[in-house]
Amino acid sequence: MHSLYEIETTVKRSAKSQGLSWGVAEEIGKVIRILEQSEMGGLNSFKRLVDRGLSNLVKLEMINQTNTHNLCPIHFGLFYLDQSHKNDLHKEIKYQSIYEPLIIIPFLQRASKKNLLYFQINSSEFKLSINPGGLLLINKNDIPDALNNFSINITNERGVDYSDETWDQLYELSLETFVEESEEKKLSGAGAGLTDND
Repeated sequence: MHSLYEIETTVKRSAKSQGLSWGVAEEIGKVIRILEQSEMGGLNSFKRLVDRGLSNLVKLEMINQTNTHNLCPIHFGLFYLDQSHKNDLHKEIKYQSIYEPLIIIPFLQRASKKNLLYFQINSSEFKLSINPGGLLLINKNDIPDALNNFSINITNERGVDYSDETWDQLYELSLETFVEESEEKKLSGAGAGLTDND
C-alpha cells in the first residue's frame, strides 16, 4: 500500500505531465489524497480521467458558458472553489455532462466550508448534498431508516481500491517531471563546492 503522501505527489506530478499547471496539479493531488483517505476510489477515477485525455475535456471558465458538454471535473471543481462566493452563482445552473464527478466532491466540500454554502447536485443517475458542516449525503434514498444485525470494525489502516497497474502507470507519468541534473549544476548548489570561500 502506498502512503497518502506518495499518492498526492504522484498524482500531482502525473497531472503536470499531462499539461496542467503546477498549481492545478497540486490541487488535484490534494483532492485525490482526500478521496483515497476516505476510501472512495479517487486514484482509479483520476486514472480513467487521464486515459480519456485531459486536453479533450472542456474547462468551466464562466457562469454563462454555452459549451458544458464533456466538462473536466478538475476545472469544474476549481471554478466553484474560486467563484462560489459570488451571488450570481447562487441559483440552479444546468450543465450537459461531466466526467468522473467523484473528483468534484472534495472541491465542493472546501467551497461549502469556506463560504458557508450548501450544494445540491441532481441528475437521474446521481444525487449529492454537501453542507458547511462537512457532512456528505449521496443518494439519500439508499440510506435505510434503521440498521439491524450490524457490526462495527475499527482499524488504523486504509483499504486499497486501485490496482498495481493503475499506480505503476501514474507513477511513470509522474517521473516525466524530473529533469536530469548536470555535474555543473550539482557543483553550483549550496556549499563551497570545489573552491574554498574562507
